[in-house]
Amino acid sequence: MKKLVLTLLIAASVLISASATYAQSDEEIRSQMANLGAAEFTWNAANFAGLYYDLDKDLGTEQITFRLTQTTPESSALSDMTDADGNRGIFYTTSAQAKQFKFKPWGEYMAIGFLGDEYFAAYDEAVTPFMQAALIMVPFLYDKSKVRNLMANEQLSNILIDDDTERIIAGDEPLKLKDGYELAIKSVNANETKVILELKKDGEIVDTKIIAPGVDGATLADKTYYYKKNLGNVGDIVTIAVHVKNVFHGTDYDSATVDGIFQVSDKPTSVKPDQQFGIMSIRTVDPAAMAIAMDNKDNQVILSKNKDISLMKDLHIKTANQNVIDETNPLRYYLYKEAKCDCKGPA
Repeated sequence: MKKLVLTLLIAASVLISASATYAQSDEEIRSQMANLGAAEFTWNAANFAGLYYDLDKDLGTEQITFRLTQTTPESSALSDMTDADGNRGIFYTTSAQAKQFKFKPWGEYMAIGFLGDEYFAAYDEAVTPFMQAALIMVPFLYDKSKVRNLMANEQLSNILIDDDTERIIAGDEPLKLKDGYELAIKSVNANETKVILELKKDGEIVDTKIIAPGVDGATLADKTYYYKKNLGNVGDIVTIAVHVKNVFHGTDYDSATVDGIFQVSDKPTSVKPDQQFGIMSIRTVDPAAMAIAMDNKDNQVILSKNKDISLMKDLHIKTANQNVIDETNPLRYYLYKEAKCDCKGPA
């Protein structure tokens, strides 16, 4: 028995040591393996974790298809020329899906996976069941934005914060946001009905608003601070929203309880037709369907032994360095996404 326990302890120690070493190195998020025996192969979030997928909401539509030509067991081409159906060797598609804000009274927005990451595409005008139950008939952030659909202007924006965690902000403790923004309380009136909020970016005041979360019958509009700005060539869209649950006026300091935050980046990503990402080019952007298609126009790829080929952004193709390649064992390959691990193992 003692011998068995000792063996298990040694095995556990080796496992922990190996895990710590791995945690400090660069990682590959690998797809399902394919081989040159299949003329066509498709990856999506189900067989490649490097593509965007929201497990909680079951969201994610990214898809990459390889169509092989000039194939032998040792090599194959992913042609940059269209076939009879208008398809090239590599074809990528993605489309936006409705996603509920963490703070549910705001309704939902359109999220899209692009190159393995989640982006904001548009505010959605739909009234959700939660909103109906709360007698909210107009999506607030959609209503406050003059332009609602970034894809209509061939843009996407990173989703920086979508959170409904309750937190306290006070006069000397502003709400820290992303991209250098912070929201601070300037003052709360004596009867605790209104608060003056200041938004700063990199220390400079960019907006000041009064909201009234403490008035009798306060509405969603009374309790929501929002900030609008131009995103590239898109004007007047909400980029920051904060829901204030209540406020407090004290002799020493004023404070507020926040229970909803949404922020998108004010540095949008361009998605124009013919724009290149690695060896892939955008073919179409459909703002109505909120869909993007890409292919490898002007960039033929040859799959052969022991190659690491950059596909787009941090997505790669890796081929095997296998000893035996024949009809029974055609060349194997997979996709992977670079993932820098910022965690640290035990000292």
